[in-house]
Amino acid sequence: MILDVSVTEYRHHLSPYELGLVRDKFTQAVLKRSYAPQWFTHYSRWIWPADLNAGRGFQWYVDKYAEMVIDDPWHDIELFYSQFSGVSGMPPGGVGPLAYPTRYPLMNTSALASAGEALAGWFCETHYNWALISRPRLATPDLIFRDPVAARWALVEVKSTGSGRDTQARLIDDMIKLLQVLAISKHLRPRPYNAVLIVVAVSGSTNVSLTSLLLEE
Repeated sequence: MILDVSVTEYRHHLSPYELGLVRDKFTQAVLKRSYAPQWFTHYSRWIWPADLNAGRGFQWYVDKYAEMVIDDPWHDIELFYSQFSGVSGMPPGGVGPLAYPTRYPLMNTSALASAGEALAGWFCETHYNWALISRPRLATPDLIFRDPVAARWALVEVKSTGSGRDTQARLIDDMIKLLQVLAISKHLRPRPYNAVLIVVAVSGSTNVSLTSLLLEE
């Protein structure tokens, strides 16, 4: 099955001064107000046709990149949207709304998270050509890659959602949390890093939006 993944990629060179502003709430406010809007100045958009059945198959990417490994999480997503689209209120011939209550199904959040992380890891592997180094458990970042060409580390945090795209303000807040981890990492290993926030928004069984905010030192 082919997913139409609408990709929006933002890239920005992160200065040492910007990174230093993540140290406390006061300087973070300066970062948000005066510097963070520039992160979204340069961007590109394209459609990525991700074939879930090609090569090793989608489950291989779930097993490799997802924190919680679920068997065929995309099946749960397809099931949710098939039932959600079928909700139409009281069936014909009903005698009242209480006799046939409308069912509003909920997305399987574990399946959504696993599928989102698999797509994000797949994207980093195929688009950025990064090699996975580690998949930390219950910690930020979600994924740690190494760029073999530029000889730099990439700290990747993934957010999955079932509706719409995150606002720019939300992206900035989540990126600042990741930059705090990057600042600590530089004390341990002072080398160049990429900080990457990837938001995977699943709006249908075949339609996905992927937003990548990449800050490069």
